[in-house]
Amino acid sequence: MLNPQNKLYRWGPISACPLFMYFAIEPAFAPLKKIVGMTYTESVIIFKDGKVTWLLDDKELGKQSNTFVTNVILNAKRRREFYALWEKRTELLLTSFALVDHKNLRSLSNSEILKLYGKFYTSYFDWFVITISIELAASALEPLLGSRLKYYLSKSTEEEFQQAFSTLTAPRKLTFYRKEQRDLLRILALPKSKRLSALAAHQKSYYWIYNSYAEAKILSKNYFTRELEKFEKKGFRSALKEIDEYTSRVTSEKKEIIKRIQPSEKDRIIIDQVQQLSELLDERKQYNFRAEHYLELFVHEFARRTNRKIEDLKYLLPEELKGIFEDVDVASIRARKKCLVFFATDKRVEEFVGESALSIARPFFSISNVNESMIHGKVASVGESYYFRGTARIVLSIEEIDKVKEGDILVTTMTSPDFVIGMKRAGAIITDTGSMLSHAAIVARELKKPCIVGTEIATKVIHDGDVVELHCGKGTVKVIKHA
Repeated sequence: MLNPQNKLYRWGPISACPLFMYFAIEPAFAPLKKIVGMTYTESVIIFKDGKVTWLLDDKELGKQSNTFVTNVILNAKRRREFYALWEKRTELLLTSFALVDHKNLRSLSNSEILKLYGKFYTSYFDWFVITISIELAASALEPLLGSRLKYYLSKSTEEEFQQAFSTLTAPRKLTFYRKEQRDLLRILALPKSKRLSALAAHQKSYYWIYNSYAEAKILSKNYFTRELEKFEKKGFRSALKEIDEYTSRVTSEKKEIIKRIQPSEKDRIIIDQVQQLSELLDERKQYNFRAEHYLELFVHEFARRTNRKIEDLKYLLPEELKGIFEDVDVASIRARKKCLVFFATDKRVEEFVGESALSIARPFFSISNVNESMIHGKVASVGESYYFRGTARIVLSIEEIDKVKEGDILVTTMTSPDFVIGMKRAGAIITDTGSMLSHAAIVARELKKPCIVGTEIATKVIHDGDVVELHCGKGTVKVIKHA
């Protein structure tokens, strides 16, 4: 089993339930290997206290990622096949969304709703088999771009390198979060007589944007009305102008860097693929969170019909939900709530629960050297300046996001779309995990916020109220004053 003493790659902890998250777990192993010939390496995946942490051996993952990038992403023929399959399975997933949309779940018989769930399950699972590979590609392609850029910018300062790296890894398109904000601002430009209908259409398009691996919620028209009112009070035209100009600005900045470094044809492909992956990461997150809306609908209907708690059903696995009208193992659910661990390889996914799961999990949550005052990470965004000093706010779950006030530094394990509310208020962002293509990195660049990711220990070293300074030229975080 995975050695906790080795250097580990950690994803999380982040809020999640087994039902939602397992759609990403099982596809990452044997099913992925069947398609691309490679798989995620031996993993320990821990569900504890409403959060999930995915752990892999950093060195072994690096080897597999490099192989995937070389054999698939940088191979023209296989790359075309890979993206074609991605597109095909996305279309099938969207078809399953439409199928559920056209049904009244309450009116279906038990056999009919199980059949509908089965179709959704298959399309969502198959879609994840291809799209889960994207982190496998990103974890190798991003450092490859970094090493090539260092070669071209060998005589430049560290600050110039960080700015160039940040720019070249930025997506050329708006993320779905920024598209939502742009479309909301455009409503303010309409005559007041047309805003009500436009707002209704907006809610229908974006009700899902703050879903997570833990739950799916439908944002109401009142929520978007309140957001609209906030923008109206602050003045919206400058914000709208900035968003509308994002694509042209980023494209221009990328062209300037490419003109300056004059990369080889092979390195141009690397640059293009990093940008492509950054956009696909956002696309995957969008469809992932939309899919969770439908999962939530099924769970609520199954809970109603069986008189069971929604929370309990979310501790079932996707396949187990098919047997919801048969016996449900209540004892297993209770044990999973205490602690649930999956030991996963390309041969099998093995489950441990309760005390046996806790004994596996404990060694992976111990951490040494937590008294450091200087923390190192990757510069995801330099912001308006290479330096930023502010008050740290530790946010370990979305329930704590209101701790972040205007200009504070958001310190968290990793971010997801439901964190964007706090990211907008924050003056800077620091994460334990993540890369230049992570959610925190991409959103920070769009918002022009200083951001350092992949520190590994920020949430352990920094405390609420500490005065912290980011140096976005060196990728360091320094605790200036403890609270």
